[in-house]
Amino acid sequence: MTATIEKPTVELPTGASWINWGLGVLFLMSCVFSVVSFAVLAPSIAEETKLSSGTLSALTSVFFFTYSIAQLAAGLLIDRIGCRWLLGITTLIASVGGFIFISTDSLFLMYLSRAMMAIGLSSAFVGGLYLASKWFPASRFGVMSGVTNMAANLAGAIGSWAIAGLSYQPVVLWWAVINTGIAVFILMLVRSRVPQQDPQPETTEESMSLLTIFGLLFRSKQVWLASIFFTGTFGTFLSYADFWNIQIQQAYGLDIGKAASFNALLPIGLAAGSVLFGLFSDKIRKVAMPCQICAVSSLVFMAILVYTPYTPIWVVACLHFMAGFCIGGSTLAFPAAVQHCRASMQGAAIGLVTTCGYIGAGVLNLIVPPIIGTIKDFGQSPFSFMDPIQLTDDQLFEVGAFKEGMIPLMAALLLAAIASFMLRDAKRS
Repeated sequence: MTATIEKPTVELPTGASWINWGLGVLFLMSCVFSVVSFAVLAPSIAEETKLSSGTLSALTSVFFFTYSIAQLAAGLLIDRIGCRWLLGITTLIASVGGFIFISTDSLFLMYLSRAMMAIGLSSAFVGGLYLASKWFPASRFGVMSGVTNMAANLAGAIGSWAIAGLSYQPVVLWWAVINTGIAVFILMLVRSRVPQQDPQPETTEESMSLLTIFGLLFRSKQVWLASIFFTGTFGTFLSYADFWNIQIQQAYGLDIGKAASFNALLPIGLAAGSVLFGLFSDKIRKVAMPCQICAVSSLVFMAILVYTPYTPIWVVACLHFMAGFCIGGSTLAFPAAVQHCRASMQGAAIGLVTTCGYIGAGVLNLIVPPIIGTIKDFGQSPFSFMDPIQLTDDQLFEVGAFKEGMIPLMAALLLAAIASFMLRDAKRS
C-alpha cells in the first residue's frame, strides 16, 4: 500500500541539524573515551581490584562482544523508535553500568556492569552517523561521517593521554556523571522527525518488518563488502592500539606515559584522515576509489611500522600518525553501504557495518595473544627521540614474537583491500 504525499521543503542543514548531530557526536565522544580509557586504566584496575590479567582480558571481551551485537540491534531499532529515545535511554544504561563498576568488589557485578556499559554505548556510533545522514544532505555524508569520526577519536586520544597514571575510580565516576548529563540533553533536545528536503512528491511505503530489513541487508553484496572493508581497517586499528599500549611497552621498555603518547598518534591521525578522506570522496562524488586508497595505504604503512627493524623513534611516531591517517578512510564504509540501501534501512546498514568492525577487533584480540605469548617486562630502556631504542637479545626475541602476532592484522588489512576493489558506486543525485 503506497501513498503520495507533499511535504514542505526545508533546506538542510538548519540550526536543528547542528543541535541533533552535535548531541549525537557528544555521546559518541563519551563512548570512544570509555572504550579507550579501559586500556589506559588497566594497571590501576588490576592494582586496586587485584584482578588477574586474564580476568581483565575477559572483561574486555565481554564488553566488545556485547557491544558488537548490540550495535546491530541499535541499527535495526533506530528507524523504528527514533533517535531521541534510543540514544537517551541507552546513554543512561551506560552511566548506570559505570556507577556499578566503581562501587562493587563482586566479579559477577563487574561483568554485568561492563555488559551494561556495552549495551548503553552501542547506539553511539550508529546514532552519530545516522543523525549525520538524516540531518545533512547526502552530498555531505562523506565529510560529515569523517568529522563525526574525527571528533570521537580526538576525544579518545586526548582523554587517554590525560588520564594516564590516574586511579580508575574517579575517572569512571566523572565519566558516568558527564554521560548522564548528555543523556538528559538528548532526551530534551534531539528530534526524531527530520524535515522534508525534496520538493517533489514523495512515495512512502508501509514500514518493513525487522525480519525483512534483516533479510535485505544480508543479501546485499555491497553492504557486506563495506562491512569487510571496515572490519579489516578499523578493526585492525582497534586491535593494534590495544596490543601496542599494553604489551609492546614492556618489551621495548617504554613507560605507560610514553606508550600512551605513541598510541594517541593513531587516533589523532585517524581523526585527520577521516575528514580529508570524506572531503575527497564528496569532491569526486565517489566512494569506492577513496576506499581502495585507504585500504592499500593502511596495509603499507602498518607493515612498515610493525616489521621495519631499528627505526628511529621519531620515525615510529610519524608511522603511527600516517597509519592512523590512512585508516581514517575506514569511515567511508558507511556511505559505501548506505548508498545501496533504502532510506528505511540506512540505520540498520550502519549498525551491521559497525557490528562487523567491532566483532572483527574482538576476534583479532582473541587470536593474537596465543601467538605472542607472555611478554616479559624488561623495565625502562634508554629513550632518545632521534635514535632507535637499543634492545638486548632477549628483548629482540620478545619483539619478534610481537611481530609474529601482528600477522593476523596484516591479513585483515589485505582482506579489506580486496573488498575495496569489489565495491561499486551507486549513482548520486
